[in-house]
Amino acid sequence: MTYLSIIISALLAFGLGDVVDILESDEVESALDVAESFQRASREITEVEEYYIGRSVAAVVINMYVPLEDPAMQQYINLVGQTVACSSPKPTIFGGYHFLVLNSSDINAIACPGGLIFVCSGLINMASNEDELAAILAHEVAHVTLQHGISSIDQARWTEFGALVAQESTERWGSSEVQNAANDYGDIVEDVVSNIITKGYSRETEYQADSLAAEICASAGYDPHALASVLESMCAIDSRSGPGFWQTHPSPEDRLAAVNAVIAALPQRQIDPVRTTRFNEYTSGSVSVPDPVSETTGTGRR
Repeated sequence: MTYLSIIISALLAFGLGDVVDILESDEVESALDVAESFQRASREITEVEEYYIGRSVAAVVINMYVPLEDPAMQQYINLVGQTVACSSPKPTIFGGYHFLVLNSSDINAIACPGGLIFVCSGLINMASNEDELAAILAHEVAHVTLQHGISSIDQARWTEFGALVAQESTERWGSSEVQNAANDYGDIVEDVVSNIITKGYSRETEYQADSLAAEICASAGYDPHALASVLESMCAIDSRSGPGFWQTHPSPEDRLAAVNAVIAALPQRQIDPVRTTRFNEYTSGSVSVPDPVSETTGTGRR
């Protein structure tokens, strides 16, 4: 099958059959432009592209939330996060994993494509020990590992392809239907943000992330039952209104029921009291990180 015939088939699938004649004409240059766009839509997105798309999505997140001004806590969340990520099926990615605590009471976390992971302090407060914190982070790492964010970007690629076809036809035919298709084309990053943050992942996708998170926890030396403990704490919350987590995730009761069988098949580990003490110290704000300027210049030393 030639590129031209593939493009025509895709065009029909987009509901743009009224512009098929353009691609069957002698305007080869326009057809080739569309073919190149189709190639981009068809191939897999590389890790480098995933990283830069994730950075763009992360920039939107930073405009929505304020990072927590606690260097020690930021350091700690990355310590636990990196430990979890190293035990995932995809321990190394382009640019690496990065974790940031957001100063928000929202019970929410956002895993951007490429390994940039944001966790609201409200969700961290749901954890009572480091194992439960690891379970929260493992769930987000699982989203990255399974490339759940990329699955929404694939649709954006197809949108880009359809928009180019629409634009090529609009310039020649001025069809009102095609003009509307061109006008409806939005920014790819905004589409990804909508799919990840506003709409959320599908129920099946969340169940997949929970299952893998339990396995990651066990592999990292944490108790996989900690994930069930976090979900049980969520089940106890009565007020579930407002934007964010409750609108973008299945109910914790459903998630708990779905993941319990996976957790039961994994080895149960004892909660290390040393880790719990460390968790309490960092989350209470009793740990501080030396100011690098002071360490270098001697400022602030007695």
